[in-house]
Amino acid sequence: MPHVYSDQFFDYIDQGSRRSAGRFVVLLHPFVQPRSVVDLGSGRGIWLQQWLEAGVEDVLAVDGDYVDRENLAIPTESFRAADLTQPIEFERKFDLAQSLEVAEHLPASAADFFLDNLTRASNRILFSAAVPGQGGEFHVNERPLAYWQNQFLQRGYVAFDCIRPRVFDFHDVAPWYRYNSVLYLNEAGRAGLSNDILDYEVPAGVELAEGGNLRWRLRRAVVNRMPRRMVTQIAQVKSRIVASYLAGNARPKR
Repeated sequence: MPHVYSDQFFDYIDQGSRRSAGRFVVLLHPFVQPRSVVDLGSGRGIWLQQWLEAGVEDVLAVDGDYVDRENLAIPTESFRAADLTQPIEFERKFDLAQSLEVAEHLPASAADFFLDNLTRASNRILFSAAVPGQGGEFHVNERPLAYWQNQFLQRGYVAFDCIRPRVFDFHDVAPWYRYNSVLYLNEAGRAGLSNDILDYEVPAGVELAEGGNLRWRLRRAVVNRMPRRMVTQIAQVKSRIVASYLAGNARPKR
């Protein structure tokens, strides 16, 4: 049975996602110029909201049925409930598919289904997933970047490491987005893109290096030695505290 994420979890995630998404979309839009974007593991659609504000008119959010429709950041008709651990069919290709910090929440047995869903959805994929020691609520499949790189390569998608160098010093962007985000393209996905993207192709046989500053690497080293259950409990407490703080600030002042 898939793990069900609470409103408090999404309140916490949305806080960092909105700021990070805004920076990413402003950076990527001129290079990719998508007319349609699909987000697998979208949550409430915070990232897609930023794409809409950038002028993309066609978006689709895909996530579990546990997402509260009343709290969506996008129109309700742009949300599709689906089990991310199972095959998902799309009636068409989107200009861009994205999945950001989602794959680590899915069991390893579902990884093939999930990646196949992404590659069915688009020839261009913006992808990030938690690396070992990153920590978070119900992280059951943290993997090195090179693992996902190899999985995409088996499906005909090559890594273009064009994002991480540009956002490394964006301290208002959550570190997991700064250090884990990679653009994957198949042959069709390369068409029409400029050298601002294509010059960052990772050569055959070269593995993506783990990113992050010293503080990030030390954090991962510590978390990697903690029991998974403890890491999840700490993440849940943190999300409750942040969600409570945000809710308190949202109340009208008397």
